[in-house]
Amino acid sequence: IIARYLLHHKILSISEITRYCDAGILGVIPKYQHSMDVSQLVVNKSPKSVISECFRSMRTNMEYISPGKAPQIMAVTSTVAGEGKTFIAVNMAGIMAVGGKKVILLDFDLRKPQIHKAFNVDNHRGVSTLLIGKYNLEECIRHSEWENLDFITSGPLPPNPAEFIGSKKTDELIDLLKQQYDVLVIDTPPVGIVTDALDMIKRADVPLYILRADYSSRNFLNNVNYLVNDHHITKLSIVLNDMGEGASVYTYNYGYGYGYGYGYGGYGSRGYGYDYYTDDVPRKRGFLVRVVDYVRSFF
Repeated sequence: IIARYLLHHKILSISEITRYCDAGILGVIPKYQHSMDVSQLVVNKSPKSVISECFRSMRTNMEYISPGKAPQIMAVTSTVAGEGKTFIAVNMAGIMAVGGKKVILLDFDLRKPQIHKAFNVDNHRGVSTLLIGKYNLEECIRHSEWENLDFITSGPLPPNPAEFIGSKKTDELIDLLKQQYDVLVIDTPPVGIVTDALDMIKRADVPLYILRADYSSRNFLNNVNYLVNDHHITKLSIVLNDMGEGASVYTYNYGYGYGYGYGYGGYGSRGYGYDYYTDDVPRKRGFLVRVVDYVRSFF
């Protein structure tokens, strides 16, 4: 067990992030209990679940990133694909729409878009066709099942996505949408692979960097520090996604309690993920998992 722990190079806890990273922590999202082929809007399915409460906590913590100013642009990125940035973007847009904000979700990941899959719509028109003038804004805006939540898909993939994101047309589009919506949530490409999203992240009031527990490497934190220190994105905040049973006991208590002061799953529950205030199904953790967590807690 000790050898396996020492050879493990994946991020497992908030303590690892705060130890090696200069960015702040916005929140922790627990592992979703049901499997998903594509990112989906889940905060509307179980409003009292732990995962919905975590998104509400992040919505509240956003107010401290831009004190005195209501954050209007949120840009979501990650290091590589598969860390859950689209899942976070979709559900952050949903939880803010529930809170009474008029929100629009934009898919600026013009290399591997996912927003159209999340809402199960076609991708024939969107950001790319809007920027070249093929369709106007009204034709590209889609309305979700929620009154306050609209979205624009990526559209057909262009051969030069970096030039699209950094163009003057993009600036004009953002300025126009800011006049019509309270919050713009922008799903951007992973910055660890391409640099398309840098300008969008710098412009955002709330730039979010997504890391996935037991998936993202500790080396990814160097990329976060590079954005904070070299590109001076001081507002950059980290969201630790998919916190599951592979994490330590310490992480469970520290993670979900961020900003609230009570443990993961409810008042004092540890590892069961269920109480009166949630919709989650109780699930007891295996003996071997608890032994591994106990050993890791000493490190």
